[in-house]
Amino acid sequence: MPAVILKIGGSSLGTEGIDAESVNATCSIIKKLKKNVSLGVVVGAGKVGGSYVNAARQLNVNEFQLDSIAIDVSRLNAKLLARGAGIKTEVPTTVEEASKMLKANGIVVMGGTTPGHTTNTVAALLAEDNEAKLINVTRVGGIFDKDPGKNKDAKKLSSITPEELIAMATKFDDRKARTHFVFDLLASKIIARSKIPTCIINSNPVEIENACMGKAHSGTIVE
Repeated sequence: MPAVILKIGGSSLGTEGIDAESVNATCSIIKKLKKNVSLGVVVGAGKVGGSYVNAARQLNVNEFQLDSIAIDVSRLNAKLLARGAGIKTEVPTTVEEASKMLKANGIVVMGGTTPGHTTNTVAALLAEDNEAKLINVTRVGGIFDKDPGKNKDAKKLSSITPEELIAMATKFDDRKARTHFVFDLLASKIIARSKIPTCIINSNPVEIENACMGKAHSGTIVE
């Protein structure tokens, strides 16, 4: 079966914390997709991780440790999704381990790995190692010409080159824990160096399925 790496933002599990309905919807699409593709799922820390990081930052915890805290939360999110999707294997802590599980089982769910590496980077590395396409699920559902949260006239781009993605990531990625940016710089360079087929879409289950199965969607294609 073709390999697909699905990167899910932690906010897809709930915008103000963990929401059972949102988790169930995500688990349902994972269960459906794993019947048709070899599926690697990478989930972020989300709002829950952000609250931990914000509290720790006020306690003057350094950025390395803030990253470590976010990684712990992302792995807990991954375990929640895995169990909800009927996957009983443990959450891997490295890309190498995840690749072995993906090849052996046709499915793996993981969170972060190393401080300094976002879950976007983890997903890009997992896609690179398995020669898979990368589907990145975000709240805004694509890449825009400017920040849509601050600019009402922001336009979603239907496609973008890897070089353009790197330029945007260079502008917005300051490498701090839980910083929000279009797509982090390291992940963008990994996509570019291996020409990884990449889509950035919203969390609508139909959109996720369409992107994973190579059908039309309303997101942004990196090509």
